[in-house]
Amino acid sequence: MNLLLEKRKRISELVDYQRRLYADSSVEDRFQLIVEESPCSSLSKSEVIRIFRDSKAILFDTHVAVVSGHHTATYLGFESIARDAPLLSMISRDMGQWLLGLSQHHRIDGLLVPASDARFLAEGMATILHPHMPVRVVHAPFNPETGKIGTEIPEETIRKGDNFVVMNDVTARGNCVNKLGTIVNDHGGHVVGMMVFARRDSGQFPFMDDLMARYPFYYGTNVLMPQWEIQDCPNCRRGEDFFSWKELPSDLSARGDDAC
Repeated sequence: MNLLLEKRKRISELVDYQRRLYADSSVEDRFQLIVEESPCSSLSKSEVIRIFRDSKAILFDTHVAVVSGHHTATYLGFESIARDAPLLSMISRDMGQWLLGLSQHHRIDGLLVPASDARFLAEGMATILHPHMPVRVVHAPFNPETGKIGTEIPEETIRKGDNFVVMNDVTARGNCVNKLGTIVNDHGGHVVGMMVFARRDSGQFPFMDDLMARYPFYYGTNVLMPQWEIQDCPNCRRGEDFFSWKELPSDLSARGDDAC
């Protein structure tokens, strides 16, 4: 079979499987096992599960190579949540409340966020906070083909002495928010906090603990999604093909190929 057709067939089968899974009430048990509440968020576990269930943002029982090159069998794609304005607003409000609390201890001049779907969270927060605390949103370059964050931002968007909170939608290792923090520092600003909607590190990566010890750090939930080096991946050992994160469907509610 043509390789492209074979790939489309595999993606179609993945979509069908996930739809059946989400249509079954047992998916609630799956969420209960992997979703953890965050001590810095007012979102309850049931609210977080509703966000994931309604957006169908988590793919179960799959085999995915993520941006870092590691493999996982459970994948969280924030772009599915970004399609749903009410769910985005729920998350933005919670993040905004945390930011208001942080502002009691630090002046906050702006938010630095990748120009990915994460920008919708930052822009939602800025709108919600404007009556209380105007903040500007600065976008770092984002390459949707590689998933990498760039470092070049326009001059004067971050000025010497500015206090910034850096944020992303999700993180596994903390490298993305750390990179954003480096951009702030390189422009003479100060990082006074870090934010992500979801951690997906499963406690595997100690750098996350280091960042959380160094900065006020908001996360809305922790999702248990173990990741492996290729040589340690159990799916690879069974000879199973994997998907690149770029190939995954962003909308399981769409019909046919539109889901891909």
